[in-house]
Amino acid sequence: MNHGISDDQWVSYLDGEPDYRDQIEAHLIGCQRCWEFNERLARTATRLGSAGEAMRHHFPLSDGMLHRSLGKLLARIRRHPDYSETEQPLEVRARLDSLKEVLAPMCGSTTATRALAAAAMGSPARSLDRVSEENWDPFLTSLKSIAIVMCGETGAHLVWVSGQF
Repeated sequence: MNHGISDDQWVSYLDGEPDYRDQIEAHLIGCQRCWEFNERLARTATRLGSAGEAMRHHFPLSDGMLHRSLGKLLARIRRHPDYSETEQPLEVRARLDSLKEVLAPMCGSTTATRALAAAAMGSPARSLDRVSEENWDPFLTSLKSIAIVMCGETGAHLVWVSGQF
């Protein structure tokens, strides 16, 4: 649903960034398909945000609990035989972080992290720290399959578009 607007511009608009706001809103006024799509996304984002907020209230964690859990998690990762100290290229790391930011409002931060790890396991990368530009497309395809189940078609499409190199 481009209609002369790049995917990056749509994502910026949906993220609430002002860069392309005037251009896209001018388009929305004249394009009923995009207007309806935007309305569906807005309703979905609102429902997901409310559901996420409610779940955070049902399962609150203190800062101390989070800190201890994170320490334990990092220790387990370092002990894992597949752990590698090698750095991923900054662009790959930024894209993974961006995908986590897209997923987190729909399913929570922990589940988003697990979805990324599961997608990596189901791709040629075999682990999140081995995801690279060369194996990005199979990783993203795997993540989209996971996102369809967790977030529905619209959420999976948002993940797919957000993850394009």
